[in-house]
Amino acid sequence: MSSDAYSDLWTPFFYLFWHYWPACPWRVYLGNEHRPFPDRRVTPLTPGHAEWSARLRFCLNQIDSSYVLLLLEDYFLDRAVSTPLLEEKLSLLARLNGAQLRLFPLPGPDQKLAGHPDLGTIDPRAPYRVSTQAAFWNRTHLSGLLVDSEPIWNFEWNATNRSRSTNWTYYATYKPLLHYRQVIERGEWFRSAARHFGDRSIGCDFTARPVMSRRRAFLRALTTKLRYIRLRISATMRSAP
Repeated sequence: MSSDAYSDLWTPFFYLFWHYWPACPWRVYLGNEHRPFPDRRVTPLTPGHAEWSARLRFCLNQIDSSYVLLLLEDYFLDRAVSTPLLEEKLSLLARLNGAQLRLFPLPGPDQKLAGHPDLGTIDPRAPYRVSTQAAFWNRTHLSGLLVDSEPIWNFEWNATNRSRSTNWTYYATYKPLLHYRQVIERGEWFRSAARHFGDRSIGCDFTARPVMSRRRAFLRALTTKLRYIRLRISATMRSAP
């Protein structure tokens, strides 16, 4: 899922996507407003100008499968993907009739799932129970969480609250099944990502957007650390008898 404003990321995103997952067995879509992307392996979905949630709903309505794998354009794969493993987990999610299976545990599960040591359930009280980290989603359930006027910045928090009024179960892996690096925040390159990909010929255009300042990078790292501590404390309190 993307937007025209992030079109400079499409070439490196898909370069790495096909490099690390050349045998992806599912149809690959690119959801954005209008701008075309010249890759015949990618099916464009172009709802026009609207908020992120409305555009995601449009895209979901164009897809006829029961489950979707949602990825954002600034998640650059950095390790080979195991198709059999993902197919196995998707099949399990379908058998469990689950709402979501998060493939990158940020945050991870709260309770173990009997018979499946690598998976767990996410407590309904968990902050960021709904997350835009890479995940398999029940397409109908995900669509039902959307409010068309809501930007992506508010989706995770607000949709988490909305999810608590449903009876669906959310799952997550304890270890990443998709390995990727987030490269952008609020329109700026992470400094570490710019360094990492700057020497690689994958189509990055570093003139299209700024690299995060050292001060902002420090504040972001501090905020992330504090957020992680809060999540760990919250998880500990939820697991207490």
